[in-house]
Parts: sequence; structure tokens; C-alpha cells
Amino acid sequence: MAPGGVATGIKLPADMSESGAVRLGGVRSNMPGMAQAAHLAASITFLASNDSVNINGAILPSDGGWSAV
Repeated sequence: MAPGGVATGIKLPADMSESGAVRLGGVRSNMPGMAQAAHLAASITFLASNDSVNINGAILPSDGGWSAV
């Protein structure tokens, strides 16, 4: 599994760099917010269940679409 950012309570800088803001500007409005631990737990539960019996050797992004940017 390839988890993305997760809200953990760790403080991040309030301001994004100028180049980062330009790169992510239009995309950020379409993306979901930061994932909660329960969101990742749902992906992990799926992988541990019988429903994922045919998944083998795959990287499952669990990042709300951020890896597609």
C-alpha cells in the first residue's frame, strides 16, 4: 500500500512555497482534504479481507488521488 498524507496533528508550515503553490494551484480545488487515520484503516482492512484475494504484487495508492498530480 502507498498511503498519502495523513492528518496526525503534527504542525506543518502555514505557507506553501511559491513554486509548490503554482504547481498545485488548480488541482488542489478538486482534491479531497488530508486523510484521517480511519480512511487508511479502511484500505488496510480491505487488503486484509477476503475481498482482496485476487490482488497480488500491486501497489495500492491510498492518497485521495494526489499521486495522479
